Parts: sequence; C-alpha cells; structure tokens
Amino acid sequence: MLATMAMHTGGVARRPKVSIDLREVGVNSDPLVAGPGADLAVAFQALITAMNSTAVREAILEASAFPLPDDMPAFLLVNQLIYRTTARPTDMADAIGTGRSNVSKIVRRLEEAGLVGRMPDPADGRQSRIGLTPEGREVARRILKVSSDSYAVIFRDWSARDVERLESLVVRMVSDLDERLDHAIERTAGMRPPRPRA
Repeated sequence: MLATMAMHTGGVARRPKVSIDLREVGVNSDPLVAGPGADLAVAFQALITAMNSTAVREAILEASAFPLPDDMPAFLLVNQLIYRTTARPTDMADAIGTGRSNVSKIVRRLEEAGLVGRMPDPADGRQSRIGLTPEGREVARRILKVSSDSYAVIFRDWSARDVERLESLVVRMVSDLDERLDHAIERTAGMRPPRPRA
C-alpha cells in the first residue's frame, strides 16, 4: 500500500491519515513461515539479512583496509568482481543495489584508485567489461581474508567432516535451484554456481 502511495505522490511515501492500532485488529504473533523446511528458510533469511547488513559490510570494509573507506558502492562492486572476475558495468547495477547510470560513476572512482580496468567485451565489442587490476586483486585478497577469518571462527568447533557435508549440501541445493529456475541464479549472480562433485 505504501509503495502504491509512493508512486502516486512522486516517489515520496506519505504517512497515512489514519494510523491502524494493531491491538484493535487482532495481532497474530504466530510465525508466517511454518511447516517442513521452515527452520531452514528462517535460518537462511537471518543469515542473508545479517551478512547484507550495513554494519557487517562496514566492518569488512574497514578490516580489509579498503582504499576508498567511505565508498560502500565501490566496495560492493569490488566484492562482486571477486566472484565474477570480469563483468559489464551495466550488469553490476542490480548486484550492488544501484541504478545503471550510477555504476559508471562508481567504476570511474575505482579506475582513478587503480583498482579496476576495462577491456572490450569479447561477446560484444561495442560494450566493455571491467575487471580487477593487480592492485585491485590485492585489495580483493584482503577482503577474502577477512571473510575467511570469520568462517574460521564460525566453524572452529566443527569437525572437518561436518564442514564438508554442509558445503556439499549447500552446493547441491543452489545447483538444483539454479537448474529448476532455468539458470536464474546464474544470470542474476553473473557466474555459474558450483556444481556438486561426482
């Protein structure tokens, strides 16, 4: 409803004239997510929400000594390139939560910092692809080390077998989902998810 209101008011959501008192309409505190797989869904939602939070992102940015310390969009773009290797700038907009026109400004800042460079897109010479420079790869290694150190703490009390089983099951789940969704995960992520080992 607020989204609809925002569209009719030029993008600014206005406060409704009447506030609904939830005590009067009967608040139901039963979880909406229930049944088989509910615990998994809630756990993944909690993990994804926490890992995408501003606080976690800022902590990783700071701990990795990112060279543009006040530039979260640039940090997010570099983080995407860790997994994508190279990408068309326009494909990065959705991945980092910004508009396509803003991506070129972010790429420019990263180029000026010496972290990314450009090359023609082999599939379409009219477009370019961006990728990490040697200096950018060094920054990416620091980001990965911060993440790896976090995982080491998380799995400190886990057996190697349990970590391997978790990895195997998550890889299988993502691979199966990607197959069933006609490779929507691959298209959105800009990379092919790992496949289960034979």
